[in-house]
Amino acid sequence: MRRLLFAVVLAGLPALPALAEGVRVAAPSGYCIDREAGTGLGLVLIGRCEGVTDRPPAVLTATVGGPGSGIDVAGRGQELAAYFQSEAGRRALSASGNPRHVQLLEAVGRGNAFLIRLRDSGGRAAPESWRAVLTLNGRLVTLTASGTGKTPLGRENGKSLISAFVDAMEGANRRKPRLEE
Repeated sequence: MRRLLFAVVLAGLPALPALAEGVRVAAPSGYCIDREAGTGLGLVLIGRCEGVTDRPPAVLTATVGGPGSGIDVAGRGQELAAYFQSEAGRRALSASGNPRHVQLLEAVGRGNAFLIRLRDSGGRAAPESWRAVLTLNGRLVTLTASGTGKTPLGRENGKSLISAFVDAMEGANRRKPRLEE
């Protein structure tokens, strides 16, 4: 059941409009949400802001799972690493759906997020990218950071960018304490 949940969420199929239903999407500094690029699948596209030159060109995406889809990501690092190394996990990560196209390069826990660096030879986008899986407000959230066809991110820039994306999302979704009346 958990494997199916990961595969479906990472494929973006049951995603809800990510700016509604309790999860706010926030871009890292220097990157802006493309409000005109609606996909209808709850996939939010983010790119480098116009005029910004001190950040690497990149394509970022965010998808949000349904209510109650969140899991304890921080406590399940080994299980997540094993899943994403499996055929089903690589299929979920693959742009083409073909697990043979995906090579898992790195998987590491970072606070409440699980980061994955991968190479996908089956898509049209830059072959190397980073993913982050985390839970925000009870929903499983998947973030992606990849370079452009002309400008790959590289390991350090990619890890820094996906980490900044996680920080921005966590900051935008912190529960504010209610004031006592």
